[in-house]
Amino acid sequence: MGSRANVAIRQDGLWTHYGSNGMGYSLDAWLALGPGPAVAMFRSGSWPAWTPEVWQHESWAEAGALIDLDARELLFFVSADYARRRALIEACRRVWPGWVVRWAYNGISDVTDALGLDRAVVRREPWTNDDLFHWVRPGADDPPRWHYLVSVGAVTYWPAPYKPWEIGPALLGQLSELAQVAELPDVPGGGLHLDPVTRTAGVWSIDPVDGLAERFFARWPGWTLEFWDDRYQEQEIRCGAFRFVEPAADVRRLARRVLDHWLPSTEMFRDQWPAADEGYDRYYGTRDARLTVADLQRLVDLLLGPDAAPIDVAAHARKMHG
Repeated sequence: MGSRANVAIRQDGLWTHYGSNGMGYSLDAWLALGPGPAVAMFRSGSWPAWTPEVWQHESWAEAGALIDLDARELLFFVSADYARRRALIEACRRVWPGWVVRWAYNGISDVTDALGLDRAVVRREPWTNDDLFHWVRPGADDPPRWHYLVSVGAVTYWPAPYKPWEIGPALLGQLSELAQVAELPDVPGGGLHLDPVTRTAGVWSIDPVDGLAERFFARWPGWTLEFWDDRYQEQEIRCGAFRFVEPAADVRRLARRVLDHWLPSTEMFRDQWPAADEGYDRYYGTRDARLTVADLQRLVDLLLGPDAAPIDVAAHARKMHG
């Protein structure tokens, strides 16, 4: 299996985008060192430039970004749990100083919308599923699946395996198959809160919602929608005694991923890895950023911020070098 992604770079009013069926796994590490290294890598020639009308499908894209050099804006999303995503956003706001850093809540279609493209390029699929358990039905002894928390009034259910806001009001008759819960050990990928009395729905999500604001009312006629971005606390305060466990942003985990991705392109490692093997660049274009170990130390210090324990990049490099 791959990890599909597109990254667009806009400069002087013109844009190019690069696509990959495997890049999405590492997009957090590619972006985390700031605009200079990221742009140099994507423009290296190691990433194929796609034609303007060809993009990953909306439901397939697991990561994507727009690096807007004109507006100094980074718009992106990756597949990550809440804590990892929080660490990434906070780090990017330090390492991209003077830039606006925004999460693409609609996934790849937020990127194409920002470029002024027709929605047809992302091949949006209709919401036709009316069964919350279409893909998987929980057994009596199955552990809970940490996907999408559903709450109705003060009653909160084990997280559902499918985006519940896509089901419509038929969802209310299916929730009896989910056990009730008073707390969760982790923040899931999203949540739906329903108030049947006022016919109001609230949604938050770190997973792409794929045009929720435009598509909700066809599935939930007569209901109103509030979209809470990633603010799971909005659901928590409406659920009586239910509580999430506050996620901790582990920025050192992100820093180690960054070093694993960028250190091999420094001169210390170049004798171990050939420049290319039958046209395949093992460095994924990172050499074009021309980063030294000292450069990485400076950027990793910035990424970690003033409150995290430092990482000795040279020592880490020696350990990797073996």
